[in-house]
Amino acid sequence: MAMYRGFSTLQGNFSSTKVVDTELVKRDLLNSFAIRKGEKVGVPGYGSGVLDLVMEPLTEEVKNLLLEEVTSTIAQDPRVALQQLVIEEYENGLQAQINLLYVQSNESESLIINFDRQDGTVS
Repeated sequence: MAMYRGFSTLQGNFSSTKVVDTELVKRDLLNSFAIRKGEKVGVPGYGSGVLDLVMEPLTEEVKNLLLEEVTSTIAQDPRVALQQLVIEEYENGLQAQINLLYVQSNESESLIINFDRQDGTVS
């Protein structure tokens, strides 16, 4: 039985919008990275400032700001705990390599999240 239930209409797949457990948590994390702070009505602290930093050169100062933003965005979700985080440049932007612990199931997973400079997307 699923611990978490939700839905997603990502990529136009409207025939099966039900998402559960770890897939739902990952989708919610990607959404929170894609929403800038202050954009969600009624929840001004929700979201991330990562997309505001993507266009900056990856200096040590910017890298530290990115680490703080990614860490605080993940900390907003009580269903996961951050175990490890590495941020690097890749050809079209920045890439976060994240090791997460799903708190309820005590499962670990590695995620790679790309923050694209060209179109400002998160994938």
